[in-house]
Amino acid sequence: MTSSDDEFIGTPRWSPDSRQIAFDRKQEGNWNIYTTGWDGGLQRRLTPESSDENVPSWSRDGQWIYFSSDRTGKRQIWKAPSAGGPAVQVTKEGGFLAFESPDGKYVYYTKDFRDGGQFTPGIWRTPVEGGAETLVLDSFNAENWGDWAVVEDGIYLINSNAKNDWTLRFFDFASRRMTPIAALGQDIFNNGLTVSPDRRQILYTRVDFTGGVDIMLVENFR
Repeated sequence: MTSSDDEFIGTPRWSPDSRQIAFDRKQEGNWNIYTTGWDGGLQRRLTPESSDENVPSWSRDGQWIYFSSDRTGKRQIWKAPSAGGPAVQVTKEGGFLAFESPDGKYVYYTKDFRDGGQFTPGIWRTPVEGGAETLVLDSFNAENWGDWAVVEDGIYLINSNAKNDWTLRFFDFASRRMTPIAALGQDIFNNGLTVSPDRRQILYTRVDFTGGVDIMLVENFR
């Protein structure tokens, strides 16, 4: 997949069976969600609306793709069948980046900008079929909206303290304790984190002070 000066392509996500890739694409002024085969080929537009739809993610069974949409005037989490079809609204109180829980029961998500141009802090969740939202973690700095990942018993995340000292942490659902895992220095992060299936390795992106972008590996932390 390539992009020209007047369009952008980003946020690639493998399907659970590794046969498809979902991504967002800005073309002719607005963002939409597309899918394509693992080996390239035809790109299929999943969202025909003229509103902005971006940051896709897959349901655990591969049947749905979650994404952020401003079609109602405020950014919310929606989901559409990965095979194509009408989208369903998931959140009512705002949503930006969403991931389904490993057991497929909940959707965890961050929210979009609040008044004043800052991201609403915190990570939230709601049942996959929609319903009341619950604030799971209020201390997450949502400006780094992609620096987190949901696993069975908690959330891995990158957050910074007042001194801009970035640290990889784990938030345990049962104890509600936040445990530091690795100090990552004083770099600027670019919203990308993923955990290997066996939870022995974590990848994240880093933008250094020279403007370079690197993919970094954390391992041997358990």
